[in-house]
Amino acid sequence: MRDRQFCTPHLVNLSAVTRLERVKFNERTIRESWLQNLLFKNPSIIPIDEIEPVFGPMIPVAREMPTDKGPVDIVYISATGYLTLVETKLFRSPEARRIVVAQILDYAAAVSKWTYEDLCNAVRAKRRWDENEQSTASAPHEGDKDPIKALVCDHPDYDEALFIDSVSRNLAQGRFLLLIVGDGIQSGVEHLTETLAKTPALGFSLALIELALFKTGTSDEEYFVQPRVLARTREVVRAVIELRAPLTSADIKVTLPEIIIGGKGGDRRRLTEEAMVETIAASLGKPVVDQFREFLTACERIGLEVDPKGTSLTLAWYEPNTERRFAFASVYADGGIVDLRFVQHNYRKSGIDQSIGLGYVNAVAALVPDAKTRENFKEGKAWPRVFVGGREITLADLMPKSEQWLGVLREVIAKTEAAGAAKVSSEPA
Repeated sequence: MRDRQFCTPHLVNLSAVTRLERVKFNERTIRESWLQNLLFKNPSIIPIDEIEPVFGPMIPVAREMPTDKGPVDIVYISATGYLTLVETKLFRSPEARRIVVAQILDYAAAVSKWTYEDLCNAVRAKRRWDENEQSTASAPHEGDKDPIKALVCDHPDYDEALFIDSVSRNLAQGRFLLLIVGDGIQSGVEHLTETLAKTPALGFSLALIELALFKTGTSDEEYFVQPRVLARTREVVRAVIELRAPLTSADIKVTLPEIIIGGKGGDRRRLTEEAMVETIAASLGKPVVDQFREFLTACERIGLEVDPKGTSLTLAWYEPNTERRFAFASVYADGGIVDLRFVQHNYRKSGIDQSIGLGYVNAVAALVPDAKTRENFKEGKAWPRVFVGGREITLADLMPKSEQWLGVLREVIAKTEAAGAAKVSSEPA
């Protein structure tokens, strides 16, 4: 089954087609140390934008970083302070499949007890170990004082005032991305829920990535690498603990939310979404953001997807007849601005009546006193935006009208689906 899912790729140029030959991991031509080195030196192989964009770009920190539960195969960090822990596995035995998830969760639990300085100490310890193994002189490193900062300080997203606080907060909350990368992973996916349920206090995301290697035919050391995301947890896992006074053991109740691998996660937010929501909270305050979280859950229940990209969360919907994507709003993390410019553009591209899209934008504007729609034109095409006074509309304006906004969304979805069905039925067979 796995070979069929990874269809054989071909290299094509103007004069020839080369069929690539699959390298079988179980032939022992590939070792885990080789796979670790490949990923450590080439983090772009990991499709981070498909998993949790807030953890990228991933900057390599250490291989075999020591913890009290054993060494973590690979550790990356983002310039905004998000850690990724990677366990590489060549699944040559059933036992390897059984233990790998528990293993990486043990590492996450151990690292979640660390401070920022503990993390720096672990990196220093690994560096000293490498020097001793290579029998090199232990000369001071420029980054020894703060080896983490030395790795990220030149990145354009690095903010010195925020970085250490961000790392410390993510360590304390166990907000990591856990990746299991290797071959033959899928046979263990069905057992993930049981293992994940044992770590309710950590706020991690976990993903399984399978790699296929193909020989290019030009060199024994040159490979075509094909990654595939097999599964990922969508939610931040939290336990809800109720305490009643006076306290007895019978008065302690722990409620663990249902774990979902893939699919829609209801009110359980991905870490990338949660990071953006926290940024919105910093400018608009907790009451608005609490309403927004409830609004996102309600949006998912009516068929919308919450799609985090870059610095915004997009409320997207796929029309079932035409299979076209409609973005009904993009909410920017910085200030909570609600951008409706792309609504009209989506209707233009789909060939569905543009008046439906403009009617939706006007209906959203009508929810807020003094809000008006402006149709900015570029190259003869309208890009409508909603303004309140001299500024763009924000979540602070719309969340008091969240129920009404949901009603407008239901209406535009129904109209668009009907128009999509009519469009498809009118097309020649």
